[in-house]
Amino acid sequence: MMTHRNNRSTYLMESDNENQRLAEKVNPETFIQLYLAPYITPESRILDIGCGPAVITEHLALQYSDIKITGLDISSSRLVEAAKNKSNTTNLSFTSADIYQMPFNKNSFDLIFSRFLFEYLQEPLLALSEIKRICKPGGWVVIQDIDGQFLSTFPEDQELLKNISNTTNVLQENFGFDPLVGRKLFFYLQKTPFVDIDIKLEPYHLLYGKMKQEEASYWNSKLSSVFPKISKYSTIDQAELQNQINHFMEYLDREDSLMFSNLFTVYGRNPNE
Repeated sequence: MMTHRNNRSTYLMESDNENQRLAEKVNPETFIQLYLAPYITPESRILDIGCGPAVITEHLALQYSDIKITGLDISSSRLVEAAKNKSNTTNLSFTSADIYQMPFNKNSFDLIFSRFLFEYLQEPLLALSEIKRICKPGGWVVIQDIDGQFLSTFPEDQELLKNISNTTNVLQENFGFDPLVGRKLFFYLQKTPFVDIDIKLEPYHLLYGKMKQEEASYWNSKLSSVFPKISKYSTIDQAELQNQINHFMEYLDREDSLMFSNLFTVYGRNPNE
């Protein structure tokens, strides 16, 4: 997953348990049925960009055994793990590459999808231009990402909101992280341009009242992966960053607190040439 020009090969969320965290974030059968199945034909060639542990990619290959599926990720280590866990399928392959320079010929794929990648891209329009290059005329792209992550809370805690704002500014400047990317995807696809653009909007995170243990573990793991990287690009030291993590976790564990985010899924067709 790709980021800032100076950090293009750096995935912001990289950590020892990232493969497991990514795998637990999705129900592959549901994702395929809800978002991909209507765009798959018997002749489809499919690319999953930012496939991570390739949970979705693997299920696609098993469900559509006559269709060629490719999983692409910048992390060769995640792809090595994905290949180890791959079932006995002959229609699934993996490629490690940067989204801005993908090693595929023009007009290679009928369906290209990406989940939770664009929130980390410093240059989303450049990425979409490369996606359009390798998408066949009349082919479809499906881009899914979050909007409002960390930012939509109530009641307002001014110190917490200030810390979150400062943190997201550092992450956006140095890693490309955009917590509001979901609402921008329609604009990006129009500018590339794709046509016949459609949008689905759904709730994603919804936390209220005291957290369950599994929710607390997820958010603590997520914050602990991100926050240590901030000290390299700001004057905030590790101790203060840990205090901010603790503050955020304590806020989420309040009886009266609420945090939510939305999920945008945007579809676009590559115009016929």
